[in-house]
Amino acid sequence: MLRTFRIHGDNIVECERIAKLILEETAPTSVEISLMSPSTIVYNIYFNYLGRNFEWQLELLPGFNKAGRRRWEANIFTILKNNGSFLDETPDAIVTYVEDGLETILYAIEFCSALQAGNQAWQRSGRAFSTGRTGCPYIYVVDFVNYELNPKTRKRKSLRFPNPAVPYSYINFSEDTENFVAQVYIRSSEFDKYIEPKLRDFDENNFAEAELSRYIVKRMCGFDTSKEESIILQKNLNIVLFLASSLQPKTNFTPSQWRKLYANRQGIIEYSLKNSGFSFRKKISAKGHHGNSVDFLDLAEKLSVGMASKELPFGIIPAENRRNLANGIHKLYPTYDATVLNKIASDHSDLILCMIKGFKPKGDDNRPDRGILPLAAMLASTDIEVMTYIYGPVIERNFNALITKPEHLAASNGFWRAILALSDFVALDVPIIAGHSYDAEVLLDTSTLKEYYVEQLPDEKRLTQDEFSSIPQSFHEDDVDTGIHFLFSHLLHEVCFEGMCNPPGGDWSGLSVLYDDYEVRWLSLPRVSEEVDGKRPDHVLEIFGVFKRPVLLSIESKERSVDLEANVGEELVNYIQNLMNYVPNVERLVHPRIGTWTQSKHLVDFSAFEVISAAAYLRGYAQANRTVFERSNCDMLFIMEPVEHGWEIEIVTTTRAAKILKEFICDKIDEIGFDDITLF
Repeated sequence: MLRTFRIHGDNIVECERIAKLILEETAPTSVEISLMSPSTIVYNIYFNYLGRNFEWQLELLPGFNKAGRRRWEANIFTILKNNGSFLDETPDAIVTYVEDGLETILYAIEFCSALQAGNQAWQRSGRAFSTGRTGCPYIYVVDFVNYELNPKTRKRKSLRFPNPAVPYSYINFSEDTENFVAQVYIRSSEFDKYIEPKLRDFDENNFAEAELSRYIVKRMCGFDTSKEESIILQKNLNIVLFLASSLQPKTNFTPSQWRKLYANRQGIIEYSLKNSGFSFRKKISAKGHHGNSVDFLDLAEKLSVGMASKELPFGIIPAENRRNLANGIHKLYPTYDATVLNKIASDHSDLILCMIKGFKPKGDDNRPDRGILPLAAMLASTDIEVMTYIYGPVIERNFNALITKPEHLAASNGFWRAILALSDFVALDVPIIAGHSYDAEVLLDTSTLKEYYVEQLPDEKRLTQDEFSSIPQSFHEDDVDTGIHFLFSHLLHEVCFEGMCNPPGGDWSGLSVLYDDYEVRWLSLPRVSEEVDGKRPDHVLEIFGVFKRPVLLSIESKERSVDLEANVGEELVNYIQNLMNYVPNVERLVHPRIGTWTQSKHLVDFSAFEVISAAAYLRGYAQANRTVFERSNCDMLFIMEPVEHGWEIEIVTTTRAAKILKEFICDKIDEIGFDDITLF
């Protein structure tokens, strides 16, 4: 019997990554790929798994209903919102099962190829917390390890790790919610324990690619996944112990302490109060302080107990120290509300104290800080009282809303919602950004607002809603990217290597090319190369058989041609040329067999490629070709018109090389005979 699944993704890259995991695990005897709509790629697969035969249809639905768009008839996130997901944080991908007019969420996945160190380590904790509390299994896939690069030389800086409290929070949250929420560490292309001393004690058995693939397929089959869940969570714990082994024991939990905390099933607050040998003191640069924040930090250090690490942005104020904390705060801020200070002074329970800068100099929120309070909640509980102290600049409009209608601010601003929904008390010592900036000091009791949010729990319907159409109602830049991706990576895969696919929210972490018998890859890509007027491409396709040397087709995609930057064609080429002035970060053998990733040592010759620039956009928002060419300086244009099941794509060229490439692409598509893509 045919079973239908949907892979909802932030973009086509996330959808395809999950589809690839499924295909690798199931090893289908038959795979048919088609288009249900211009944006809906469909895999029909047949396979035998654990002694049973299956026939599946995988529908890839890239691009969520975000930013006010009604791209799809309904919003898949509504299921999560109705079951207690109250933060404005959503996963990269959601996999669902469709049957009898209903759609049921099976699991959610987040992918991360970015550096996992410092505050970036908990940037996505809000997604784990908000998704996991609904009962939806949530897996955070971490590429381990990633190096930070010197922006001028592109050479590796010293390797940095995440705080072990981050992976432990997933273990604890899984147990608290009785729902599978976990991190899965997978081997990155940069992982090499033989040249990196900090990795020599890392047990590679703690990579969990195999368990990840088995888990997602078994869950889709309806099989028991408890074994995979147990193994993954145990590997999470092993990662915690490894990360803790490199930290200073005077200011961090030791591996032994983490092991005892886990074995005793003891809450981290209780365990820290009895076993922590350090206080809490967040690292803040001199220029990062404001007002009395230095004195407040000293007060917190004096009265606190560290939770997992001295340098985390939160710690514990024991119940017996809460009155001293309130008295100390009153001396620093005599205008703070006395009634609220009396509540802080109560010794009825321990208090988590969190310090957040929160906002950048112009008042924009600092995205990693969105995850601080969810991380604390995952480590401890939403039942613990929390005081949040903010010392970064706040936009006057938001400050006024905070004072007069905090519930409206929480409803309209995702960062403020994370603060107000998970804090019982919020203290501010901040500069206010206005026509004439000024300082503000205020203390608020937000416990009622917190109660409103944290009491939103899963309803009886669980994770199911009515099925909606797999065909989008409107088309945007996401669809242009999906069309380009399908054309080159699926239809032309025999003559094309997809070196980069970077739709909105996509994977911009690397660019690969095939060079001799190797795939070479540059990682941690900058968005621009200002010194050479370079712009990071949205797509890089390496095409063989057109000329004596391979083509690198560098594409900028937009919804509308008017949004193309001036001279973007030259910038796309400049970016690649500038990147090739640096040795690639990693390489692996691809012919005659696939090898392992190793550190690259040699430059790539830019002149070994015929580099052609292009722009791709929707016909409904297209200017005259001449206008686009004059503004963009691209070599060719892909003018894309969505039709019922695919695309009509006009390719317009302005150079001889681009014309030859167009003829090659059109001839290949004619040979394939795919009816739903028309090129002219």
